[in-house]
Amino acid sequence: MAGNRQVWLKSRPNGIPQAENFDIRDTDVPSIDEGEFLVQNHYLSSDPAARGWIADASTYWPRIEIGDTMRAFAVGEVVESRNPRYAVGDKLMGLFGWQEYAAASERHVNLKIVPSDLPLSLYLGVLGLNGFTAYFGLLDVGEPKPGDTVVVSTAGARSGLAWGRSPRSRGAAQ
Repeated sequence: MAGNRQVWLKSRPNGIPQAENFDIRDTDVPSIDEGEFLVQNHYLSSDPAARGWIADASTYWPRIEIGDTMRAFAVGEVVESRNPRYAVGDKLMGLFGWQEYAAASERHVNLKIVPSDLPLSLYLGVLGLNGFTAYFGLLDVGEPKPGDTVVVSTAGARSGLAWGRSPRSRGAAQ
């Protein structure tokens, strides 16, 4: 049964990725094996790391090959399960790819979302990996003190944070 639209890598980009480097295909909704669950994605992320994943070299993760569905973080809902830890209706954030449905296992999940009235899209931003990176990077690594200057910039990638000591504060950064 068709019904799973996927974005896949059609060609390696030369420089900044363009629309022609990708294509859309309709495939069958994947079946799940014992221990897996089927996630219907509601929100897909386009993270800066994807540029490295589609480059012509492997980085900290294996590169995405031509013809592969794009690797990406997504937020979705479990619609079928053969895993006792994940029930139908559970909301998850994880590495589910640019597709409508993903057959997933526990290794794909980054976060099981506690029911709340917050929009699910927040779990790909401020309540997701990028938000936590910014929060803990600023507070635990940067350890800002009164008088410090904190700059939020898109040049800092998705977390967008940089910090430094004000010239008037002790220990000013050079």
